[in-house]
Amino acid sequence: MIRTILLTGSAMLGIALALPSVATERQRAWTLDDQLTVPEIRTLAIAADGKGAAYVVRIADRTSDKTVAVLRHVDLASGKTREWLRAAWIEDLRRIPGTADWSARIDKGEGVQLYRIAANGAVTPIVVHPETAIYGDSEGATYLAYGHAPLPTGVRSYSWSPDGQWLWYVVLDAEPYDRRMRYDADVASERAQRRSPGRATASIFLRGPNGKDRLLSTRPHGDISTFFDRSFVSWRNGEVNYDVMEVDADGRQQTMTMAVPLATGVPRVADDKATRGYWRLAGPRGGRLTSEGIGSMRDLVETLPDGSKQHYGRFPFAVGDGRASGGFVSADGKRAIAGFRTIENPRFGLVVIEKAKPRVIGGASSLNHCDFTAALDRGICIAQSQTMAPAVVSIDVASGTMRRIASVAPAHDGIAPLRTEPRTWVNRNDSKATGYIVWPRGYTKGKRYPAIVITHGTDADERFANQENQWEYPAQLLAERGYVVLLINVPASTQNADLKAIYDTWVNETKDRPPREVQDRIWLNDTASFEDAVSELIDAGVVDPMRVGIAGFSRGSQSVNVAMTQSQMFGAASSGDGGYLEPAFYPSLTGSYDTVYGGPPTDPAALPNYLRMAPSLRGKEACGAMLLQMANPYPASVDLYAALRAAKVAAQISLYPGEDMASDETHIFHIPSNRLKAMQENIAWFDYWLLGKRDSDSPFADRYAEWDKMRGAAPRRCDGSKSVVPD
Repeated sequence: MIRTILLTGSAMLGIALALPSVATERQRAWTLDDQLTVPEIRTLAIAADGKGAAYVVRIADRTSDKTVAVLRHVDLASGKTREWLRAAWIEDLRRIPGTADWSARIDKGEGVQLYRIAANGAVTPIVVHPETAIYGDSEGATYLAYGHAPLPTGVRSYSWSPDGQWLWYVVLDAEPYDRRMRYDADVASERAQRRSPGRATASIFLRGPNGKDRLLSTRPHGDISTFFDRSFVSWRNGEVNYDVMEVDADGRQQTMTMAVPLATGVPRVADDKATRGYWRLAGPRGGRLTSEGIGSMRDLVETLPDGSKQHYGRFPFAVGDGRASGGFVSADGKRAIAGFRTIENPRFGLVVIEKAKPRVIGGASSLNHCDFTAALDRGICIAQSQTMAPAVVSIDVASGTMRRIASVAPAHDGIAPLRTEPRTWVNRNDSKATGYIVWPRGYTKGKRYPAIVITHGTDADERFANQENQWEYPAQLLAERGYVVLLINVPASTQNADLKAIYDTWVNETKDRPPREVQDRIWLNDTASFEDAVSELIDAGVVDPMRVGIAGFSRGSQSVNVAMTQSQMFGAASSGDGGYLEPAFYPSLTGSYDTVYGGPPTDPAALPNYLRMAPSLRGKEACGAMLLQMANPYPASVDLYAALRAAKVAAQISLYPGEDMASDETHIFHIPSNRLKAMQENIAWFDYWLLGKRDSDSPFADRYAEWDKMRGAAPRRCDGSKSVVPD
């Protein structure tokens, strides 16, 4: 029995600061171009005097067929916005302390380097390191990266001292190709790669007030703390502290905190067993802020340097989410601000912590990408929601009020919002899944509609047409075309102690729980959530049970692939750039697969666990048509496609090209023409298999004949029934 909890804007927070609608009187419907051109906000920084701000968006440029970074400046009094720079990449925009300027890592054609941005928009170099290394999905890249095109990188990361007099930074040097023989694990790690990955070293420098650079250390390729900008640089007591990672001969990783006195410039080990983490939020008492506990309420805690804890109370949100705004501490150390994500109806806001009880700034919309003046009295954020395009807003910290300054996406402000409802579903296993229903425009009660579930793990929240969640599944355009769209998160691991223990077993690659329990409580539980959410709408007379589809990429592709080979409910699916859970990945993911399956697929004891859940081994159980859209031809995904076709199940695998012969499209597509075609392919696929529609103008109209053959050869049709947990 499914139970649904309806949530409204800020019912759990007690503070409603909804922003006024700015839609024009002549509103319009969503278009394919709207889906393509939703700007992705990357980074934002307020001016030292609090009168202006700079921010960066990434946008799809149809003319060049590239995703470009745009640096804009907005006057906080008038809202006037100017474009200062377009470049291949702009990241890590920050205010330079003690000046009116900003700094950022920018690729202006010489690789990613560090530049100064003056208050008038002039851009001048700070550090240019010509010996770059490549990040991105390209042959020979130092590290693959999912979010951008192949990117030559000179300056990898940087940090200013609080007075702006000292600069800590990391530069990369590509190593020459090593023609040595390789053995065993070094060979196995390159399976499915078409060329060996590149290697590089990372050099850490400290620049003093006199402008001279001191080399602190040169780090090897295995130090992912340094290579992935997870050094957690801090400045205190006349020292700069940063993390590095050591890897022993057996491959075990250990993070260490280094300390460098500014007076001597000589590094020492401050902590040889530092705790790894993606976020370290500073509190007003000199400690670290975290949210502890499970369930719908969490304890906001500051762990002090001596190990004691300051408890600030229980709240319906958690700080430390990597998608929330970072942490801030005022210059006098008396006030801290941390970004949070709510547990129910997920959205982002801010918690202000002083000696008094913490207070919340936020409301029905999300606040992301925030920055504040040094005193933490004024700030700016990006405000957005499922139905409100992103806008720059100012924050008065004392009163907690917000004021809209300027739109980030003026072209999208004129779109008439679709009716979008936040939901929390409770499935038959008593697991909660949050998400949204996006209703067809002009929905008519009593009429049954086709439906599509879209999932990507936990990214369904109050962000506007977020590509990390929707990928190339144009949710809003599908709703315009008459589909009921369900954006559904998988059940959160922290909702109860038992589910958290299951996820901890998986993430930490232990054997604390048996493989079948891990399978049942994660992926098969995902399927139950999707089925029960759809069933609620079927029972309500909203959805046609014979016209239901499902789509998801990455983590969502795992859920989709399992659902399609366990359930009879989904007549069509689109699975994006995934392959985890397939036997072919075992050599690359041994520890993880040992947890999920109990060993390799060649182990007779583990084989039954593969047979009950590995999608490619259950091809004969599938009934719906499956589209696999790929940025990379993973053998695991090819195996799933081949298994489906061998069982005469309708299936198509589509590989989207990279920028050239030596590169791949990225996991989150970045080439505009690929994004456009992927959305068009998804529309054509679902329209054909769920609605029986053909569009002669579709760029995929030439595929209809092949789809006709697959439909005719299919051994059966989906009957709409739910999955049953395998023995």
